Amino acid sequence: MNIKRSAFRIAVIIIMGFSISSVIEYSYAYWASNVLPPTNTPTEGNVSVGTYTYYEPWTSDGVYVIGDQVTHNGVIYQAKKNNPTKEPGVDGGWNSQWTAIG
Repeated sequence: MNIKRSAFRIAVIIIMGFSISSVIEYSYAYWASNVLPPTNTPTEGNVSVGTYTYYEPWTSDGVYVIGDQVTHNGVIYQAKKNNPTKEPGVDGGWNSQWTAIG
């Protein structure tokens, strides 16, 4: 029971500290609530996010056609033939069925 009472007292002290700090001029909470941007700085702007292409991860039971692109072990591969049977980048002869493009 003493642990609950102590935890409650600590929580009340923390809440009171934050409440008081919002009205005391030299506290961070008071200062942060009164921050204004400079008047000669525009408050609007443009953000460019670019483009993003998602590649499905390669799976051994996947069905792929010529031109399909997949990722495997951090590399992007493109299928050179329909239904390639080799694991890209791993099985011997994989480069006859896949092209590493990135």
